[in-house]
Amino acid sequence: MSYIPSTSDACITTQKNTRTTSFDFDNLPTVPLRPVSTLPLDMAQHAFDLLMAGPQPLSVDGAEVGAGLPARLISLPELRAILLHPSCPRTTRDQTWKHLISQAREHRKAWMVAAVALALPMLRRLTRALASRITIDREDLEAEILTSYMEAITRVNLTWTHPLLRLSRLTQFAVLRSYAVQRFDLLTEPEHGEGEQALSYPVGHADLLLAEAVGTGVITAEEAELIGLTRLENVQLSVYCRQHNLLYCTMLKRRQRAEAALYRALADGELADIS
Repeated sequence: MSYIPSTSDACITTQKNTRTTSFDFDNLPTVPLRPVSTLPLDMAQHAFDLLMAGPQPLSVDGAEVGAGLPARLISLPELRAILLHPSCPRTTRDQTWKHLISQAREHRKAWMVAAVALALPMLRRLTRALASRITIDREDLEAEILTSYMEAITRVNLTWTHPLLRLSRLTQFAVLRSYAVQRFDLLTEPEHGEGEQALSYPVGHADLLLAEAVGTGVITAEEAELIGLTRLENVQLSVYCRQHNLLYCTMLKRRQRAEAALYRALADGELADIS
C-alpha cells in the first residue's frame, strides 16, 4: 500500500493573475534546505523536499502498482528518477501516473504536492513554450500553469493512455483559454517531439475563418471539420479517430499540414484575421 503521512499534510494554493502563490506545510520539520524562490514551480519543488524530509515520507508499493516497477517500497524521489530514465517503458510510466493521479484525487494535500513535483519537468517545458506567446509576468504564468495542472488532475480520464501527456494538454488548453490568446500563431507543443507545431486558436470567430479557408481552397471541408472538433471543441484527437475508424498518426499529420496552410494563408494576407 502507498504510505500517507499523518503529520505532514503539505498543500498547494495559488492565486491566478497575481504574484501570490503560497504553500502550507502543516507540522513539517524545519530542515536546512535551500532558500525558496518566489517562482511557484520552485516553491512546489521546495514543498516536495520538505515533505520527503518529514518523519513519514511518501512511498509507493511497486508490487501494488506493478507494470515493471521493483516489487518493494519505492520512495518518490527514486520513483521520479525511474520515470525520467530513458529506459523506462511507456506502460510503466502510464500505470504509475494513473496511480499517482488516483492518490492525489483521493487524499489531496501531500499527494497533490507529490503529483506536482513529479511532473515538474513537463511543467517547466510547458512554461517555456507558453512564455513567448503570452505577455505575462513569469511568476503569474507559473501560478496559472500550476493551478490549471491541479485542476487537470481532477478531470483527466484515467481509462485513456498517456495520462501525463493528457495532463499537459489539458493544462495548456486551460492556460490559453484563461488568457484568451487573441491571435493565430504557431505554438510548440511540449508533449510532441521537437519541431512539431500546432496552431493556437483565439476565442471569438475562428469558425468563420475556417469557413473562409474552405471557400478559398486553403483547406478542405474535411480538414476544417477535423480542426473545428479537435481544436475548437476540444474533442481529443484519439477519440475523433476512434469514432471515424481512422489512424491517429495519419490524422495528426493531416491536421498539422492543414494548420500550416492556414498559418501561411494568414501570413500572406489571403485570409482575414478574424477575432
